[in-house]
Amino acid sequence: MEKCTGKGRCDYIDWLRVLGIICVFFFHNTRFFDMMDWELKNKEIFLASTLLVMFVNFWIMPLFFILAGASAGFALQSKTTIQYILERFWRLIVPYLFGIFILIPPQRYVGCLSTGRFSGTFLEFLPWYPGQRLFTVNFGFNPVWFGETGMHLWFLPFLFIFSVMALPIIYYCKNESGARHIKQLVAVGEKAWGLYLFVIPIACARIGLQPIYTKYTSWADFTFWFLIFMFGYLLFYDQRLIERVERHKYKSLGIGMALLGILIVLFTFFLDDLRKWWDFPDYSVGCIFFHIMWAITTWSWLMFFLGAGKTFLNFRNSWLSRLNEGIMPFYMLHQTIILLIGFQVIQWPIHALFKYVVISSASFVVILAIYDLLIIRFNWLRILFGMKVFRSNESSA
Repeated sequence: MEKCTGKGRCDYIDWLRVLGIICVFFFHNTRFFDMMDWELKNKEIFLASTLLVMFVNFWIMPLFFILAGASAGFALQSKTTIQYILERFWRLIVPYLFGIFILIPPQRYVGCLSTGRFSGTFLEFLPWYPGQRLFTVNFGFNPVWFGETGMHLWFLPFLFIFSVMALPIIYYCKNESGARHIKQLVAVGEKAWGLYLFVIPIACARIGLQPIYTKYTSWADFTFWFLIFMFGYLLFYDQRLIERVERHKYKSLGIGMALLGILIVLFTFFLDDLRKWWDFPDYSVGCIFFHIMWAITTWSWLMFFLGAGKTFLNFRNSWLSRLNEGIMPFYMLHQTIILLIGFQVIQWPIHALFKYVVISSASFVVILAIYDLLIIRFNWLRILFGMKVFRSNESSA
């Protein structure tokens, strides 16, 4: 595995995770103002917001999955399989179950109020919600259920399932046959453009599965993200691969910027086609091109972020430990708070830019207040929000 500072982890992975969750926060604040479907919408929506959301959507969740794949390798260096699975269960599934009962109903409530699907108090909404909103569609055996029940918290069960599914592959990589294949992979990765061979399977996943499983977090997304999770583990398995990522970070940035330029052109001149490829993908030439571009864009930005992180963010200070500890509570709380505040603010007769500033500022303050005044001070809340408990001789501050 990659040699890193700190105890069994890479500091720049933690920094990238922190920066990623900040990006998610502002991303979701922007969702009020884009042209795509979401729980709540401002009366005025904007092309610029839509372009930004589309661009960030290419790489933001893949970034978390590739970092999680790397972290899985580091965790298994010091934990047994049972310890690893139990830790993942307590830190992912328990918060998810807590979230779907406590954090998700308020989001659904304001969403249903805004669309006219429900009128009444929150207490009246609670018995109405499961039968009328939650179980009205049968998706069958499909991971989309995690998003339907948990909204933004779908990431937690996905990550738990990926962590377990990856175990046989991870242990195979550690035996003689697996090590031989890793050696071959490293040899390919060190060739010119070798790192971009990883694009082929993720592009095939998007092209082949997206027209069949069109809904967000369905099997197409599941497969796409699992491949990226595994590539995160493989990239950090041998130090030579991640060093090559670092050496070619600006090449990756150049490719990412070029593809962003193509996206802007598509957005400007082929908006109707672009929205069709996004919402109703098929096997047309245009849609296949779009999903190939999607896969290359995703990979290019991931390679740039990893390379830049290794160069500029591989250090530790007191802030990193505090910020890293608060990522899970911040993630769990942020969308609920944003929607509750945004539900009121988008009705105000002020400019959209001021609405954005008010929603993001107020949400940030409220989340930090809940975290600092409540969550970190009580062990039972720390457990429910996926944090490690503190001992009696430790400070919660």
